[in-house]
Amino acid sequence: MCGGKTHPHGKWCHGEEKHICLREVPVRGLLHLSILNLIKNGSIYGAEIYRALREKYNVEAPKALIYGLLRRMEHAGFLVSSWDVEGGGPARRKYKITEEGLDYLRDSLENLRRVKNLVNLLLAEDRDRQTQEE
Repeated sequence: MCGGKTHPHGKWCHGEEKHICLREVPVRGLLHLSILNLIKNGSIYGAEIYRALREKYNVEAPKALIYGLLRRMEHAGFLVSSWDVEGGGPARRKYKITEEGLDYLRDSLENLRRVKNLVNLLLAEDRDRQTQEE
């Protein structure tokens, strides 16, 4: 969490506002899984993905990074996209997860569950060490 620091990328977190800064923690490797998880429930626009990452996961990711990941995941067969030309505004690209994407997401989440125990042990050991130093 940032909590009131200025970052090299120029983001400033005010007071109680908290978000995960991608340059501070290893979220980059999980961002594509977060996006797939958002899309698994139905088609969604890129702008909605950007907003949902902030609201649901407290992740502040550059739009260019999100759209780059969407293109790579589509190329990998995890997503399909189509242009939505309905409505009065400009055409917008809508993304939908594929069966291959769902399988990848399920497998990846299972791997994260396995790693979670190790992460918890490492954090507990660090917390114990810090307590002993105080």
